Amino acid sequence: MSDKEVNKKNILLCVAGATPQIITETLYALTIQRGERAERVDEIRVITTLDGHDKIMTGCIKKRGSVEESLLDPAKGQFFNFLRDYPQVGEIKFDKTKIALLDTPDGRTLEDIRTSEENALAGDKICEIVRELCNDDNVQIHASAAGGRKTMGIYLTAAMQLFGRPNDMLSHVLVNEDFEGHTQFFYPPPTPKILETRDGRKVSTDKAKIYLAEVPFIRLRGIGSELLKSNGVSYDELVRQAQENLGRFDLQINLGSGTVKVGKRPSFKLTDYDTKGQQEKRITKRHSNPDSSHIDQLFFVYVLFAFLRLQDRGEGGLVQVEEIPLEDFDAVCRLISRARGEEAGYQNFDLLRADSLQSLNLSFFREKNPNRSAEYALMMVKTTIGGAISDIKRALKKNGIGEEFAIINKRKNRKKVEPLYGLQIEAERIKFE
Repeated sequence: MSDKEVNKKNILLCVAGATPQIITETLYALTIQRGERAERVDEIRVITTLDGHDKIMTGCIKKRGSVEESLLDPAKGQFFNFLRDYPQVGEIKFDKTKIALLDTPDGRTLEDIRTSEENALAGDKICEIVRELCNDDNVQIHASAAGGRKTMGIYLTAAMQLFGRPNDMLSHVLVNEDFEGHTQFFYPPPTPKILETRDGRKVSTDKAKIYLAEVPFIRLRGIGSELLKSNGVSYDELVRQAQENLGRFDLQINLGSGTVKVGKRPSFKLTDYDTKGQQEKRITKRHSNPDSSHIDQLFFVYVLFAFLRLQDRGEGGLVQVEEIPLEDFDAVCRLISRARGEEAGYQNFDLLRADSLQSLNLSFFREKNPNRSAEYALMMVKTTIGGAISDIKRALKKNGIGEEFAIINKRKNRKKVEPLYGLQIEAERIKFE
């Protein structure tokens, strides 16, 4: 994982209405409930109406409610209570400047969303906010579609489909019946409290169960770069453009020429990925022949993960590097060499003689370096593949190809776990030529 990926800002993006509890419930599920798999949250953003804004800030809507039902009251807001109860989550930025209000073109803020016109305005605003966030390479989004009017959650889901990147996530949070919508329940505190249910029963917060359901969604970001630049375009128009572009953006890998092509874009090699001259320095440091061996290494890694996706290895093509068997490594050698005129497995594959591939497979590296420790071998393989994946991402970006075609680390926001790498585009969209 590169330093840039580690330093990305992780934003919890929520739609909210009269029950802002979903924000702290989702926050609790992500940062506390998961234990060692906890995600980091650096900032919270909320999209809401005027009523939702008032509820978050004061706990009241039209004078109904109490300050204890707010999130951001300085003294009694439940967000600040959460930070005091769970200081291990660190600093999380969330204040009134992080609340985006739904408004009309003439500047009137929507109190609620009821009419078809108000729903259309909400869709446009939600899409615009998600588009802007997804255009920031330094931001990663975990979107929660649980709050607000149902149409707000639907529009947030649709916006994530249009603009979401491979590592952006979407979820829905639920709590068990006794606590669902309870005006005094925002998250399970470390010291349990007794609450009264709607039917007058007493129940302890240690009985609360929060269910965070990750919602898989189809990422359409790659179907047209024009969508990413569509500032001010309505949701309806974005959907129309996306529908026109569907089917044009498959990944084509030419094994013979060592080139990559997406849809109708020109084919290219995985080269010239850094306009600041860093490529040559990095290649020269790794290899004596920067014009061929490193380039072939990048192509081989890309073909390898495309092959793993097509074979549905691991978790839908997502694997830890030490789990890639020598048999798959051999199969990719044969795929490439066969396309170039003479089939050969890993023992006789020409590129191996230039040492460009020897650090890509744990079994092969240990076979070639029997005097090296197992720890050293694993470190070399992880470093080599991780570096190649970063370089491939740069190459794709340089050629205008979106992140949905890059090799991603599914676990990059999880602490103390091994990376899980893979391509996430649908297997049927990958073509070997």
